[in-house]
Amino acid sequence: MTQPSTIKTFAAKTFATETFSGRSSTALSRRRLFQSGAVLAGAALGSRVPGAAALEGPQPRGLDALARDLRALGSRLIRPGEPGFLVAAWPNNGRWADVLPLAIAMCTSDEAVRLCIGWTRQERQTFAVRCGGHNYAGFSTTQGLLIDVKPMSRIAFDPATGLVTIGAGASNQDMADAFRASGLAVPSGRCPTVGISGLVLGGGWGFSATRNGLTCDALRATDAVTADGTLHRGVGGTGADTNLFWAARGGGGGNFAVHTSFTFEPHPVSDVTVFNIVWPAKHQIELMLDLQDIQLANPHLISTRSKLVPMTGARVTRGELQVQTLGQFFGPPDQLRALLDRPLSRSKPVVAEINGMNYWSARDYLVTDDPGGLYDIRSSYVAGRLGGDALDTMIQWMERWPGGSLLQQNMGILFAAGGKVKEVGATDTAYVHRDSDFILEMEASWSPLDTPDTVERQQAWLTEYFAAMQRFVRPQSYVNFPSRDLPNWLNAYYGRNVARLCEVKRQYDPDNVFNFPQSIPLKPPA
Repeated sequence: MTQPSTIKTFAAKTFATETFSGRSSTALSRRRLFQSGAVLAGAALGSRVPGAAALEGPQPRGLDALARDLRALGSRLIRPGEPGFLVAAWPNNGRWADVLPLAIAMCTSDEAVRLCIGWTRQERQTFAVRCGGHNYAGFSTTQGLLIDVKPMSRIAFDPATGLVTIGAGASNQDMADAFRASGLAVPSGRCPTVGISGLVLGGGWGFSATRNGLTCDALRATDAVTADGTLHRGVGGTGADTNLFWAARGGGGGNFAVHTSFTFEPHPVSDVTVFNIVWPAKHQIELMLDLQDIQLANPHLISTRSKLVPMTGARVTRGELQVQTLGQFFGPPDQLRALLDRPLSRSKPVVAEINGMNYWSARDYLVTDDPGGLYDIRSSYVAGRLGGDALDTMIQWMERWPGGSLLQQNMGILFAAGGKVKEVGATDTAYVHRDSDFILEMEASWSPLDTPDTVERQQAWLTEYFAAMQRFVRPQSYVNFPSRDLPNWLNAYYGRNVARLCEVKRQYDPDNVFNFPQSIPLKPPA
């Protein structure tokens, strides 16, 4: 393993190139999808503020020099008004679309990333790092330099080790395309445009998690550029960078380094059963209890996403809240039907799709681009099941939704998060939520048709709804479902791992260069 060396200053020159057999960048394979609409003004910025403003170094050189140096490396700097700028700047959550970067560095290599980190420190410039742009709270958006690793999307198998190395810019769809014919997979999410970097660094939930673990559980090594410009290759569970590897598995993106590639141990795949079942608007509490009981009794066999969803976009009433469960079963359809006998007997579904298919066809069936557009989100973790009182409270708050133009499809969702995930200790990786069984997610969404007053009332409703549910859940939240309004966010995201994460911060980013409103601090709060 290459031993890191500290770069004291950043000279105005191109860094010496390091090469690694079998890795190169590729052009973007997919066009970003957009939703048009008005954007709320006055959004707080999600940017990294270099903490090294007082460091000695060369005088600022400006964007022209950065553009020239990136071009020499086969990368590109896109400035406002140039072709592709608005496409590259657009985030998944349109709430932050009015936060436009000074420029966007489309990085095709480790050296391009190193160059950008050096430039931001030299120029005393804010920055943000982006892979897929799906940071719900807008932390992958900035008014400074946007460092985009999306072009670094190559996926390469190593037959000798059985490992696969995935570029930091690869998306869920890129991985599905690459793995489809292999009989292998890395646990990942179902939204096609989500990037691997944010997914793995935050833990990585998907419909395979209960069976095969989180995305971060399959990680075996990573390459990362730290705040001093050092490229750390092959960061793993042994060697000088074990702390950085520990933090890369659930410690959140943009806290310690820009990761440029990830090496995973894939797992074999086989035929599965997918299901999408919708019940009419009655027996909601009993059905949601049934579905949780089935998940808890068979944590390694089934992975569910169950929710209460209104039938229309009008004001919500209990008599119009349907129950839906969607997911994957690691067995044949007949076995799943037997498993679901209690809820299927309790109430006849209006939709009952239960189909056996190969793993990758199942992935395509489960794919979604949700959430998207304009939205706000909260999350909590649940140990055991969410009981009848909690479910009744959820329904009461759904009925208090203040109204808007959109059907609220994600007012209360339970994602199965136990099974294999619970087999790893809470402090073995930075992902601390190992003793939970579900993620509870709640959301408010709106469109350009909704007035600022309507949006404000929806966000206030979400805050109050979230607070009302806290007596039923753990004081924990999923860092990949971030919210700027989350109380006690540091403990909610990281719990007992906060102190060690702060140690890692001091070790790899003592100047707090990777800094944004919810970044890991140098020291735990007093």
